[in-house]
Amino acid sequence: MNRNIDLISIIVPCYNMENFIEKCIKSILAQTYKNIEVLVIDDGSTDNTKYKIKKIIQNDKRFLYYFKENGGLSDARNFGLKRAHGKYICFIDSDDYIEKNYIEEMYNSIIENDSDIAICDIKRIYDDHYTIDSINENKVNLCMHPAAWNKMFKTELFLDNDIIFPKGKWYEDLGTTPKLTMLYKYSIVKEPLYNYVQNSSSIMHTYSDRIFEIYDTVENLEKYIKDKNVYTEKKDVLEFINIYHILIGTIYRASFNKNFNITMIKKIVNYVVNKYPYWFKNKYIKSLPIFYRLFLMALKYKLYRLVYVCIKMFGKKIQL
Repeated sequence: MNRNIDLISIIVPCYNMENFIEKCIKSILAQTYKNIEVLVIDDGSTDNTKYKIKKIIQNDKRFLYYFKENGGLSDARNFGLKRAHGKYICFIDSDDYIEKNYIEEMYNSIIENDSDIAICDIKRIYDDHYTIDSINENKVNLCMHPAAWNKMFKTELFLDNDIIFPKGKWYEDLGTTPKLTMLYKYSIVKEPLYNYVQNSSSIMHTYSDRIFEIYDTVENLEKYIKDKNVYTEKKDVLEFINIYHILIGTIYRASFNKNFNITMIKKIVNYVVNKYPYWFKNKYIKSLPIFYRLFLMALKYKLYRLVYVCIKMFGKKIQL
């Protein structure tokens, strides 16, 4: 049921994406839902991104191209948020692309379910194959898929709660979208409409000391939930976020450090233990795949050498 009534804003941040931006924008041009405005935010590109964009959008007045000084992904998204006019809003990373009915199906899901947010399944695109991430409606609150890009939001959610993406920080999605998905009604579109192109140079597959910015991100999220007076209700979820994104995610990313060692594992575990001494009793752990549960059991019993060996042997097979 394609109504094409409400204006929907699409924000596309890009930086030096001359090899990817064409496929991304063409997938937006092909949308069956036509009442859109597309804010392409060029975050200071130094390659041919600008010329590729202008050649593709040509005279389509639904597309607005902005060039700004480089400030990072969050800054580019916030730049777009300030200039968006749509009743609904979604974000598309410039190295990804969407199916032609993405906007239509997401919009219809919000309307038909009277929800504030729509979330769709994800197709991970590799060089020679793809996999499907199926979003489980009962697990959305666990924030295992906090990305902003497979979601459509009522724009007022950002405005009414004064929510912006944290500028200059990693984990900008984890620091933003859970503030909405944990508090507002969402609906699920059981189709892989968002194509997430896998990039071996992303923070998921490389090491930087900035991976530890996740501590500030999680603490900011916890403060936000406390300020909303729902901390008691959400405490188990917040604890699980620490378990999944720090005990699993951060230890995994730390393993890409050539100096990765058992002491690093201990320090990461101690961060969570100091906040949540009985984290291993969290009721949501049972929802994780068996490998993760065994991994966490090893951490519970301080079998750090075993954890180290397992990550070295199987780390590349982990998909977060």
